[in-house]
Amino acid sequence: MSLQINQESVKSMPFVQLALCIESATTIQIVKAFVDRLESRITLSQEVTGNLSSLSKIDHLLKYAALPSRKGPSSNATRRGAKMIKSSKLSRYPVRVLLCAYMIMGHPAEVFSGVGECEIVLADSAANFIQEFELLVKIIIDGPIKTSQEIASTNPSQKTFRSQLEAFDKAWCIYLHRFVAWKSKDAKLLEKDLVRAACQLELSLLQTCKLTSRNDGGLTRDMYGIKKQVVDLP
Repeated sequence: MSLQINQESVKSMPFVQLALCIESATTIQIVKAFVDRLESRITLSQEVTGNLSSLSKIDHLLKYAALPSRKGPSSNATRRGAKMIKSSKLSRYPVRVLLCAYMIMGHPAEVFSGVGECEIVLADSAANFIQEFELLVKIIIDGPIKTSQEIASTNPSQKTFRSQLEAFDKAWCIYLHRFVAWKSKDAKLLEKDLVRAACQLELSLLQTCKLTSRNDGGLTRDMYGIKKQVVDLP
């Protein structure tokens, strides 16, 4: 609430402004501190009720969200990063993935390169997750609430912090699963584009420099530079 990021404000906020707000160190710090407390509370709540096994196991999704897989040789920094992730406990609610839900809901046209079934279900789960998330915040601030159906009931029940925390976590797991599926699809499309671009560059090199596998001795400095860029493509 202090950051003024909610399901209404993000729709009217320009995409660039929202992206800068979400990526700012202040936003990351505030949201991380908050979701870390939520994670500790839901773990404690399940321990108290002896129902810890009811928490969905999402470590495989968190690892992918934290460190995308890469084909080909990886750098020393990447390998060190992978080891650090494996050796340290992953946050159940990665801040940037959580905040991406607001970008997806507020500006789907800018986030998605195309709209298919994967994008549609992700947008739906992002909107549902944000609704559960903001309802949880409201309960934290205002206390337990009653729905209109519950108010009309002779024995109304309340939406408490504990029950809404569980609803929030379930919505998060669905959103995370669909986010990773979309990210995987997007990465494959990007890989195809890069391969296509590399092939086009190589073809251009052969046509420009008139090279064959046996004849590359007569290159000018500029031609050699073009060849080196193509050969060194990741």
